[in-house]
Amino acid sequence: MKCVKAFATGARLLAGLLASTHLIAAHAVTITVSPGQSIQSAVNTANAGDTVRVLAGTYTQKVLISGKSGTATAFITVKGDAGAIISGSGLTPSGREGLVTIKNSNYVRVEGFEIKGLTSSGSNTPVGILIEGNGANLQIVNNKIHDIKNTSTCKDPCSVGAHGLAVFGTNATGVTDLLVQGNEVYQNVLQASEALVINGNVDRFEILGNSVHDNNNIGFDFIGYEGECSGCGDNDRVRNGLVRGNTSANNSSTTNPWYGGEGSAGGFYVDGGRNIIFDRNISTNNDIGFEFASEHSGKATEDILMTNNFVYNNREAGLSLGGYSSGAGQARRINVHNNSFYKNKGWGSEVVFQYKVIDSRFSNNIFFGKGTAAESYQVDGSGHSGNVWGVNQWWGTSSSSSGLPGTRVMSNPLYVAPATGDLHLQQASPSINAGTVGAPLTGWSSPLWTRYFPSGSIPLNGTTDINGQARVENSLIDLGADEYGTTPAAN
Repeated sequence: MKCVKAFATGARLLAGLLASTHLIAAHAVTITVSPGQSIQSAVNTANAGDTVRVLAGTYTQKVLISGKSGTATAFITVKGDAGAIISGSGLTPSGREGLVTIKNSNYVRVEGFEIKGLTSSGSNTPVGILIEGNGANLQIVNNKIHDIKNTSTCKDPCSVGAHGLAVFGTNATGVTDLLVQGNEVYQNVLQASEALVINGNVDRFEILGNSVHDNNNIGFDFIGYEGECSGCGDNDRVRNGLVRGNTSANNSSTTNPWYGGEGSAGGFYVDGGRNIIFDRNISTNNDIGFEFASEHSGKATEDILMTNNFVYNNREAGLSLGGYSSGAGQARRINVHNNSFYKNKGWGSEVVFQYKVIDSRFSNNIFFGKGTAAESYQVDGSGHSGNVWGVNQWWGTSSSSSGLPGTRVMSNPLYVAPATGDLHLQQASPSINAGTVGAPLTGWSSPLWTRYFPSGSIPLNGTTDINGQARVENSLIDLGADEYGTTPAAN
């Protein structure tokens, strides 16, 4: 009898093990889609842990991922093989609609697609990849998005637009813990809109290693107070975001009919966002390199840290701060440290104060102007107060320093090859060891910052330079984004 009992017990254990294995397998299915088949049908059947694998080929269809939820250990992944193309050729957007749209979903990853060719000529807004509603832990990774177009020729203030990649937190739950990494967004015709935009109730986001180029409006945009999240009050704004290692290039509105030939497209633009770090990015050949402003009266872009970026050859200005008019909003507590600027000048210059720049700090930057050194700093508007300038380096066609703020280092920084964007320092550069290490930022409260900075202090000058090398060496720090001669920082 004992042998029979032992056999029965073993059989029950084996049955339980097989059942558990079956459950695990059921949550890790790969659903393969071939050309001519429906991606949507596969998405509809996907559950937590499943992967929708889309084979190489062109799929002329829209995809909606709505009400889907994976888990922290079992994402729902929609992944394209090399050569998998989602095309909008012959399709029409309905309202604001993406070729891939994610609504009210959690733990979803979209990866590896080429997404192209959705077009409108009127008030409908085509988008390559669109996230809206609410969602947590959404990941958009390694996609190519191009030729999303609104071909209307109407001018401001008509409401026409398009986006390459857009995230809109449109309800009180909002979008949290967003990752946008390794995407290329290019050759989109945007009219009044932006190539890569995060807008509304979005909290905790990482924008890492993306390339946004050759679009006819703003490259990267981070927005608040546009009414995307009605009734959300101060949460109708993006907040707590890390923007690191991205490139914004050749984004200009000069040929955009909505602007009537005006060049005002920022490579990186914050309009009403807060608590965002811009670190180790490159902005070049845009209309404006970086812009921190608020277009809404009584509102502000605030608590921004811009550090270790290359900003060069932008057509109109390197860095523009403050509201565009006396009736617009503020730029408040903007920290600009250890950035390298080179020949950004048109209607503006290397750094431009518009209206209401308040309680902001500037140090360890190199401003190498297209005109005289003094022309690299431009104050156009009023309402500025509480701003602090530390040590900064200024250079141009002459060393006149009249009107320049703070402690001035007046010398050529000896960039390696600035005309082609190599703003690293030569061995003989006077910028080496000429900076000061600033006190860290505190009081930025978010799980995102706790993850990156467990001590609760955010280094004002960054932990690494633009190359990922140690930012401070033997308590010394260089001016600009490059720390000459240091070794890669420890992970």
